[in-house]
Order: sequence, then C-alpha cells, then structure tokens
Amino acid sequence: MRSNSNTNKIGFIIIGLVSFLVALSPAYGQIEYGRSASGGTQFFYSHWSLEDSSGTTEINQLTIPVRGFIPIRDNLEALFYVAHSSSDLEYSNADSSLSGLADMRLQLNRSFSDDQLLLSVGINLPMGKKKLNRNEELPVLRMLSQNYLSFPMRRFGEGFGFNVLLGGAQMLGELRCGAGIMYQYNGSYKPWEDTGKYNPGDFVSINAGADWQKEAMTFTFNAVFTAYADDQFEGDKIFSQNSQLGLNLAAAYDGQDYDVGAGIGYLLRGRNTFYDPDKGDREGHVFGNEFEIRGYLIRRLQEVWQVTPSAQLKLVGANDLGFGSSTIFGFGAGVGRTLSEQLGISFGGKYFVGNADDGAIDLTGFQLTASLTANL
Repeated sequence: MRSNSNTNKIGFIIIGLVSFLVALSPAYGQIEYGRSASGGTQFFYSHWSLEDSSGTTEINQLTIPVRGFIPIRDNLEALFYVAHSSSDLEYSNADSSLSGLADMRLQLNRSFSDDQLLLSVGINLPMGKKKLNRNEELPVLRMLSQNYLSFPMRRFGEGFGFNVLLGGAQMLGELRCGAGIMYQYNGSYKPWEDTGKYNPGDFVSINAGADWQKEAMTFTFNAVFTAYADDQFEGDKIFSQNSQLGLNLAAAYDGQDYDVGAGIGYLLRGRNTFYDPDKGDREGHVFGNEFEIRGYLIRRLQEVWQVTPSAQLKLVGANDLGFGSSTIFGFGAGVGRTLSEQLGISFGGKYFVGNADDGAIDLTGFQLTASLTANL
C-alpha cells in the first residue's frame, strides 16, 4: 500500500533536499603524470548553535572520511572515498542523534589525446546507513538539510548509482579552456524503516571554464549548469528539484614564499515543484540563491611549514516558503607540516557568526579539522 501522509512526504522531501545540497559538481582536469599512490584520512568536528525566540538549538557532528588515489598505468587512475559521521541534536529539552557510514564512491579516470580528453566512470556502492528511524533521526536530518549551515557530511546511505563524465581541455591562445558533461544515475532505496522505496531523480551536469595566467597571476572562471529529473516514491512523483546554475570567478597570486587568492561565487536556483494529488501541485524556491566571497593566504615557512588564514562571507536569499534571508561570516586559520617525502599533517579551525531568517535566528559555530596524508 502506498503512503501519502504528510509525515511521509516531509521525510522524503528532506531526503531529496539533502541530496540536492550535496550533489557534487563534476571536477574536470587532466591526469597528473607520475603521481604516486596516496591516501589520507581527516577529522572534522562541527558545532552550530541557533538561538531564536523559542530557545536554543545545538547540533554537533563528528566526521571521519578516508580517501585514496591509485595510479593503474599511464593515463589511467582510480580514486575511492568513504566516510563515517556521528551527529547529535539538542532542541526544546529533547535530544536526537544520527550516526553511520556514507556509501563508498569509486571513480575511474582515463585520459586520451595527450590529456586533452577525459573519460570518467564512477560507482556508488550502497554500503551506507539506510532505513532510518523517522522519530529519532528525522530531526537531525532536517537540520543537516539547512543550506545556511555548513557540514562536511549531510547524506548517508542511498541506492546503487553510477555516473559517466566526458570532458576536454584545449588551449585557445593564452586561455586554457575546458568543458564537460556528466550524467548521474541514482537508484531506488528504502530511506525510512517504515516506508517503501524512494527514487531520487537522476541529473545531468554541464561544466565549462577557462584559466588565464599572466606571470605569477592566474584568473579562473567556471560555470556549472545542472538539471534534475523528478524524485519518486513507489512510482509516484513527489518532488522536482529544478535546474540550477553556479558561477565562480577567482584570482590567485603565486609568490615565492606565499600564495594569496580570492574568489566570488553565485548560485542561481530554479523553482521547485511539490506534487500533491490531494491538494494540487505547487511551486516555490525551497532554497534561496547564494552569493559568496572568499579569500585566503598561504604562507610557507622553512620549506616544511605553511600557515593558511582565510575569510568568507555567505549570503543566502529568502525562499518562497516563508523563510527569510541569511548572512554568515567565516574566519579560519590552518597550519600544516611536511613530515617527510611521504607524510604530511595539518590542523585547522573556522569560526562562524551570523543570522538566518531575516535576523530571527542568531547563528554561531565552529569547525575543527585535522588530516594525515601519505604518499606511497
């Protein structure tokens, strides 16, 4: 029997929104010749505090991803990624938690025509946590889906999936240009323990960009357009994530002892559609458009140390569901050290402050990071 209850619809829409937030724009680039096998792990601890007229809500997340790179032969390489996350939420004198693995992602890259063409095939292995408990874990997932908050891991287990990417790069005068297209297939899975199967929509992403280098300066422009198919539950359409366009412009200076860079980004989102056979379909922006300014400095010391201060400003527009605009400032610093030709470590932290819903919610947060990398 198919369930059309409001609770089920809200749960599946939140699952869809989380997938919408973490749908990765494909990375286009040439395979790096002579790169050795490498691997690494990281530690992220994120904390956010939200205060409004009803009280204070706090959410914490500990995330540990593991990633690796394997050169198979010339012009052929493989990458893998898997992560575990544990989140807990405190709100209105109640607690909720959500912990588990994400799916493992494997990617195989093959370059052709003197690295001017790239073919990439990826697989999503459904080993992550699924069949969530709606009463205990939905409140945490709802908070992870808020796009004015920053988390390294928002999505857990899904169904089997794969992607195919074809890209190319070419010099046009002094411009190094690249473009590509990726198709992502997302299979059905059972996100809640008490419901049927949910099928997140597939999507197609088109990427185009150019770099221009003038002595120590590099200027970069990139645009990504993504179009989504409808999300379905047991064969019925329930939600449509409309297309979005992301634009990024960056500049970087590469000095002898330091690098400095800055960038701006704008994410333009279309109107989403909610399908409801009882009350009729309706449209609206679930997330507002986003504008971001960021800057960083990398200072190299004694050939083995580097210090990296950074700052960012993120503005999120109001949506069509009654939630106002948001403003978030971020300030961070990191320090890294090369232990040997094979090993490196780094530590960092960021502090966030701002507001959401036209100032109705005061935001503060921080994120601590540590990483270990190894080249074989």
